[in-house]
Amino acid sequence: MSQNVDIEYARKKIELARLEESEICPVVQSLTIQDGQEDICLLQLNKEIAAGLFEGDTLIIRGDLEDPAVLCTNKTTYELKEAETSNSLLLMPEMQWPENCQESSLKVVPQNISGIFHTYYELRELKPSFKKLRAILEGNSYKGKEYEADENVQNYTFEMLLDVIQASAEELKAEIIRMQTCNINGHVRVLDFDYKFNVFSSILNVIESRSIPLDKIPKDPVIETLEDLEPKEILELCFSWFTKATGEVDENGNQLHTLVEELVCKLYAEVLLRSSGKFRLHDFLESWQRSVPEGMKCDLEQLRGMALTDTNSMPAVIFYFPPDNLSENIKERFEHLFKIKDKWWYDDIVPYLEDRASPGNDVKALLIKYTRESTKESKKMYSSKW
Repeated sequence: MSQNVDIEYARKKIELARLEESEICPVVQSLTIQDGQEDICLLQLNKEIAAGLFEGDTLIIRGDLEDPAVLCTNKTTYELKEAETSNSLLLMPEMQWPENCQESSLKVVPQNISGIFHTYYELRELKPSFKKLRAILEGNSYKGKEYEADENVQNYTFEMLLDVIQASAEELKAEIIRMQTCNINGHVRVLDFDYKFNVFSSILNVIESRSIPLDKIPKDPVIETLEDLEPKEILELCFSWFTKATGEVDENGNQLHTLVEELVCKLYAEVLLRSSGKFRLHDFLESWQRSVPEGMKCDLEQLRGMALTDTNSMPAVIFYFPPDNLSENIKERFEHLFKIKDKWWYDDIVPYLEDRASPGNDVKALLIKYTRESTKESKKMYSSKW
């Protein structure tokens, strides 16, 4: 009897809507609002994320109480942003779609509405901030075995870092590699800069004392010479950071490597610039060239994104200026950059923006939004828009 009453009621509504019964799906769904669903939120996913979930991927929301929440897949980080809609969105878990309705005559099916929404969360791909990671790792950098006595110092495994750093697992792994970290007793550690330089200097001393050509270095014999002084894992990593395999072997079957000129020159420049403040450019170039292994050629292009020159100063100077010390807020970063220099060449400013660029907001888009473009000597220059 109830089904017949529902059908008659449905037919009256169809008539009021000035529709013919033959024009609509034969299954009419009667909606009832359920209580107690306030803890449900709607999240809009793109096709890639949705497909990944069906293949077993997971989504994780990361962030401390003081951080804005981000959502991470295994590969990518997204900003969670609440959006409003002028329409009411109804959540119906048992919704029947027209293509699945096989009824030949009118039928009324009761449906529960689990929630009514006027907002939902949308995702925007986000470049993770690793300032917190640097602070954590540099707060207890590895300086050598003799400095490891303090048991109260907190060290972090990769899994522990995932809990506190707002980034996907793959992005965190990539940043850890970029920062030249080591795995010491299961913990991710960054080497103290002076210690790292000393380890590399020891490797270079072995190479030079044996008159080994810089492009034909047998890795294993060099590492074995120093194993009693430093952990083998650190020696091998430090060796790998400044060399590359040539694909050749020596008469004893040892794989041969060559020093990477740009990376070695950059390391020695950083040693000179880190604690010197502003360095007269002419004096720096002379000291820099004298410090590197014989046969290597220093070039200021090797220091892009690490140091800046001021040729308007009398005399011209150079100073240490890494992007890691800049604000994560892009507007504040531009303000800082234009306090350092009124105008920037394109190639000079790019290294200081790359870590804040994202797929939908690349470096060129950032420059258009925050700078004023001009041309000098047929090259683009950028100054503050405000």
